[in-house]
Amino acid sequence: MSKNTSRHLISILLVVAISVGFIYFQFRDVKWSTVFDVLKHVNLVYIGIACLAMFLYWWLEAVVLHRFAKQADPTLKLRTSFRITMIGQFFNSVTPFASGGQPAQLYLLTRRKIDIGLASSVLLIKFIIYQAVIVGTFIFFLIVGFPLLGHTTFEIKYLILIGFVINLGVIVFLMTVAKSERVAAAIVHLLLKPALLFVKKEKREGIRESADSKIFSFHEESVRFSGNKRLIWECVGYTTLQIVFYLSIPYFVLLSMNVTNVGLMTVMTYHAFVMKLSSSIPTPGGSGGAEYSFTSFFGMVLSPDKLVIGLILWRLITYYSCTIFGAIAMIPFGRRKNRQPGGNK
Repeated sequence: MSKNTSRHLISILLVVAISVGFIYFQFRDVKWSTVFDVLKHVNLVYIGIACLAMFLYWWLEAVVLHRFAKQADPTLKLRTSFRITMIGQFFNSVTPFASGGQPAQLYLLTRRKIDIGLASSVLLIKFIIYQAVIVGTFIFFLIVGFPLLGHTTFEIKYLILIGFVINLGVIVFLMTVAKSERVAAAIVHLLLKPALLFVKKEKREGIRESADSKIFSFHEESVRFSGNKRLIWECVGYTTLQIVFYLSIPYFVLLSMNVTNVGLMTVMTYHAFVMKLSSSIPTPGGSGGAEYSFTSFFGMVLSPDKLVIGLILWRLITYYSCTIFGAIAMIPFGRRKNRQPGGNK
């Protein structure tokens, strides 16, 4: 087993351990006979719809990636973009703050002989759009569902605010990097300083010049992409649909348990708050924070026996599916033979 595989496996086991530990202590007083009775009567049709919503979330993200990446590589197939998306989902799932997906996707795009500056700009613009839609969506649900926060603890409100500020700060920072070549260069050169200490003196200048060339390419392509308003708004539309499908997943989970007294808008509002809160937790997959926030919000409308089943089903659909199918998506890349530059892959 490789070192990377071992590290990812440890991350997944950590998430499982935290989830199992949380469920055990949170629901230790629940009669598990009633829990299993709820599980036996779960309507699989609604679970299938929830799974479809998760698939559409992945698919729409792949479409956005494809629309941008195809500008750099006209031979890129949508199925390849989907595979790259799923691999990104896997690395997002096993790294804190979902920080591993972007580097993994950057590596896969550069394997297709796409210039690293161009590939970086593709992922940056895509990420900015995603974060902007997340912030916009959250503001909408905060306005609509603000009264719902009155029943939550101060800690939850505080963590939700932290998550919102983090997302907003990320957008401002990335837009600054995309627009300002000077800022991008300053960041790269700052990161290069410690690395260059281990490089021979005569090679350092060449590395700096190569970095400056990539920064120029990155900045030029970022400006070009951001100037394509039609493409930007098209991808904003796809991303908005993507988030809507994701936020609707708990609604179908509740319907599968015959919970019909909670409206779609309320469920989506709860899920938006859960999503925002768990994003501020520095564990792989927001583990611990995701379970805590889900039980805090949905515990207001579900009995304990249905809450534990809802939590498990929601976590399986929205998190563990990314890990499983993302890992499967990596298999063809690992076995694919290297091809000559310029050839289709």
